[in-house]
Amino acid sequence: MQVSIKWLKDYIDFEETPLELADKLTMAGIPVENVVDPGEGLEKVITGRIEKLEKHQDSDHLQICTMNVGASEPIIIVTGASNVAEGQVVPVAMVGAHLPNGLKISKGKLRGVMSYGMLCSAQELKLDLEKLTDSQKNGIFILPPDTLVGQPVTDILGLDDVVLEFELTANRGDCFSVWGLVREIAVL
Repeated sequence: MQVSIKWLKDYIDFEETPLELADKLTMAGIPVENVVDPGEGLEKVITGRIEKLEKHQDSDHLQICTMNVGASEPIIIVTGASNVAEGQVVPVAMVGAHLPNGLKISKGKLRGVMSYGMLCSAQELKLDLEKLTDSQKNGIFILPPDTLVGQPVTDILGLDDVVLEFELTANRGDCFSVWGLVREIAVL
């Protein structure tokens, strides 16, 4: 059984982190098998709008994006993606980000042009590809055009929650619902 921390907090207020709560519940006989944080690794990934798109003069496949990421100044990102266009809102991994696929983002020169981040695909964000269309699976992940820029991508994609996965046995039927778990948390 899976239960969202946000669901639990709709009914009861607690101060413990998800890991601390999982430990307490396990010690009380309600085994938490796993704690899943779908937004892990996306702390420095925000939304950005492509304000200007130019072909790289020293490459036949690279493009230079002038990005509005909600800061006072736009940033430059060099990309090899072919599915981007001016005006699109996309996930932007800022310098210092450590993506879930293990990639570390740093500023660097690509054929003589400084790049200060990376545009992200659904695979790089570790999104569930089975729920996406073919166009969303391939290339840079395009967000709806009315998405605010500079927002954490975890908030926009609903990845700002932690899920507890329970391995409940038949003798704990009282915990097969959110209400039952809330009662147990209240006792703890």
